[in-house]
Amino acid sequence: MLMPNLPFILDESPLSYASQLAKFHIGDEVVAFLKDTGVKPQDMAANKKGAIARLAELTGVSLGELCANVAIPVGESRYDLRGELVTAEFLANPHTMFCPACLAEDDREAGHRGRWLWTLSVVRTCPRHEIPLMRRAKRQWGDPLHELERRVPERGEQLQALADEAKRRPVSPLQEYVVNRLDGKAGPEWLDAQSLEQAVRATELLGVLLEFGPEQKLPELTADNWDHAGRVGFECTSRGEAGIREVLEAQFSKFADATGTPGARKIFGCFYKALAYSKSLKEPGDIARILREVITENIPMPGGTKVLGETLCERKLHTVASLAKEQSLDSRTLSDVLVAAEVIPENAPAHYPIPVHEGREVAGRVKRMVTVISLPDALGCARPLVDQLIQERLLSPICYGKPGIKGHTQKAVDCEEIAMLVGKLHARAVKLDTETDQLVPISKAAEKAKVPAVIVVHMILGGMLERLFYMVDEQGIAALRVDPAEVKEKASSLPSEHSIVEAAVLLKLPLQTVWRLLDRHPEEVSMQISWIDCPSQDHCIPRIPLKEIANFKARYIQPSRIAEQYGLRVCVVESLLKRRGIKPVLSEKKVGVDFYRTRVLEMGIFALHKGPYKPYLRLEPHSRPVGRLFSFAKLLQDLENLNGLFRFVCEWTFNSCRMANLLAASFFVLNKINELGVVSGQ
Repeated sequence: MLMPNLPFILDESPLSYASQLAKFHIGDEVVAFLKDTGVKPQDMAANKKGAIARLAELTGVSLGELCANVAIPVGESRYDLRGELVTAEFLANPHTMFCPACLAEDDREAGHRGRWLWTLSVVRTCPRHEIPLMRRAKRQWGDPLHELERRVPERGEQLQALADEAKRRPVSPLQEYVVNRLDGKAGPEWLDAQSLEQAVRATELLGVLLEFGPEQKLPELTADNWDHAGRVGFECTSRGEAGIREVLEAQFSKFADATGTPGARKIFGCFYKALAYSKSLKEPGDIARILREVITENIPMPGGTKVLGETLCERKLHTVASLAKEQSLDSRTLSDVLVAAEVIPENAPAHYPIPVHEGREVAGRVKRMVTVISLPDALGCARPLVDQLIQERLLSPICYGKPGIKGHTQKAVDCEEIAMLVGKLHARAVKLDTETDQLVPISKAAEKAKVPAVIVVHMILGGMLERLFYMVDEQGIAALRVDPAEVKEKASSLPSEHSIVEAAVLLKLPLQTVWRLLDRHPEEVSMQISWIDCPSQDHCIPRIPLKEIANFKARYIQPSRIAEQYGLRVCVVESLLKRRGIKPVLSEKKVGVDFYRTRVLEMGIFALHKGPYKPYLRLEPHSRPVGRLFSFAKLLQDLENLNGLFRFVCEWTFNSCRMANLLAASFFVLNKINELGVVSGQ
């Protein structure tokens, strides 16, 4: 054992301790001291356990204390650091890290002393002085021993000057987490479930993606950049999988409107490449699974595609193009139907993901489409009844979509649904071989009972008719026969409530909007449907009570009703509401019509524009100026207020009057205003 004994400081690295011993005992560099004591310098530089054990033997310091402050090699480029398995990339070597403020304090005592925390690449800020650590690159053959006396020649005031010039910053939460974990303290659950290096790597890479973007090249990042990335990434990884997913899915949203088909490498860039193409073949940890799941949940890929080391067993998502190709459909037709079915938005980009099951279900219905034009033949009934069946939702168009969608997406029905409806109707009927005078087709019975034919269909489905037959030699609804007297009797017993179609007429709303309001119940802006019970438990007749309609009209109003009430154009009403910053309580995007609370009528914003306004005179843009002025003068004689005068001037100028004619008319208008005694400023 060396005498006299030099004490070992608990935060010091074994290499630094060896340098202190060399200076204390022989007054020379550490290489000479190691050779004199039988320790190979290269073994000490590599932190081999044999060299550390020899140092413990010479000094009397326990081997455990020395090994706790150094990463012991346990294999090729692998080290044991306080029970954590790390690789060479986790260590700062070959750079020598130091805090100038700490070394300036050391100079006032026994010389430069290296701290073991400085050997970790993730430690970039001095926890004592809260300044960035400085680093020196390897220059000479002996530099791997990190002898601070040689690597940092600055002394005293020079070191203090370096410390004063450094910008202060707190220790990053990632660095604090690493130090606490090495001290045996627990941290966030997800991070603790990873190896130490996996936790650090995932956090820093996620921070780089968030702060510097997917196109950032990792080798170009500085130590300060990595420190900042660790701070940003820790906010996400400390919240576990939920926080990581939130960030990754937000990254997808940035490419929502991108042209073409951006893949994972385009969207995640450096983050994806670091996990997928690591040269060291290190296991990236759970972050790879999370990214893989996010990718497969958002990017359409065929089965068999390899994603971050694992093969996708089967396709999870389609694009319109891939779905059309798989189902042998026209992509434009399929796209229209998918939009109407609200599977994709109206202007969806080409790469918009479609869940496989939803896409195939819609594609199957497209293949089974029967156009409305062909429905009378398919059902065996007249076109009016076809429309009524669709209006009452006894038959559903392939896709309702948003009210107002154009094209054939609302004009076809699934053939399976047709077969099901006809099957239900025939299932309640008795076979009939020959016609009888007491029985008539549905349309004839409805005519005699003075009810819509769809009411008779409701009665059949609800089991309300006892005398129900079908002709063996006919098909569809045309084969059904009912007793008109029984139909009339049952129809008269139905409650006097309004059908959905009648309610739409009373409310002056599109039929689909009324259905959507009913579907929204019990949300705020909605209506409640009333079901008429039938003998058959599996069918009810939809109705809307008059009181429900009146209550809705009293609480909510649409621009068309306001326009009608005040004699204005709908566009004028919408403009006035928008100008006052009044937003609809229920938007057109949801139900097809904007709805406002009726209290907007109490604000008086429409009173000044109250009509009824009609364009009494349409001035043609190419009529002769004299004739136009004469007509305009005659018209002004009937005006009683400035409001009417202003509207007629606007109407006239709207019809493309020439500038000269407009000037002449302006003088005439000013004179007429004076004659009417209009007060200036009104």
